[in-house]
Amino acid sequence: MTTIFVSHTEQDAACAEQIRQGLEAQGYSTWREPRAPDLNSLLYPKTIEDVILGSAAYVLLWSSSAQQSEWVERHTLFAQRLKKLILPVLLDATHLPNTLVVQATITGQSPCTDVVAQLKSHLPLPDSQDPLMALSERAAHNFIRLRKEAIDEAAAMLKRGEQREAVLALLEYLARNDTMMGVREKAQEILDAEARKSAPPAPAGQSRHIFDALCKTCGHVTYFNKQHVCRDEQFVREIRQRGGTQICKLDLNCGHCGAELKVSVDCGGYR
Repeated sequence: MTTIFVSHTEQDAACAEQIRQGLEAQGYSTWREPRAPDLNSLLYPKTIEDVILGSAAYVLLWSSSAQQSEWVERHTLFAQRLKKLILPVLLDATHLPNTLVVQATITGQSPCTDVVAQLKSHLPLPDSQDPLMALSERAAHNFIRLRKEAIDEAAAMLKRGEQREAVLALLEYLARNDTMMGVREKAQEILDAEARKSAPPAPAGQSRHIFDALCKTCGHVTYFNKQHVCRDEQFVREIRQRGGTQICKLDLNCGHCGAELKVSVDCGGYR
């Protein structure tokens, strides 16, 4: 069953629940956070990330409260890093982050009863058999055996040239964050084997190292490489540790008009 992750703040919880109920009525699976999660637990960030990893799409309820939420920011950056389908639902006039360049946005108003109908045209089918979705579900499973099977399937997909950047991003997550050393080592072996190959670079905007930023001044989208900007102190204005990773606030410039771009980027593993 296709799982959809709905990201929201406490202020937008009523809208989120309407969307989850609507999606479930259409045959989708959704995840509900425990009523009293221990935000200080070392397991909390990984619990959320595993749910996002196993989801087919990331629905972002965007509002003034979401803009102020460090957890929404952290989860959204993680979804971007995994190349997930991100569908923002705009609940007010708050501008999306300039690093979130999406193909579609949806306008919603509380109680958000009409949002699911708008989402459906952009979501995969509830019973989709998409190989990348199936791979993601196994990679996020509690059973070690299934996570290892996911790594074998990831290697097969790379050999067939399927979804290369998303598959590599998934393997990198397992290699760094899985709780079992055997899973981490197995994922790293595949990554090391891929690194030894002379593969052509991915197109701009597709590589997992690349992120794009929209200039609010001229509307141009500029591409940046995390391997360069996350490591160059001339760009890094602030570093925050959040959920076991580094979120960097960067001062960059539009490649077209030169306007200043202040962006937040998940630089975990790049510094």
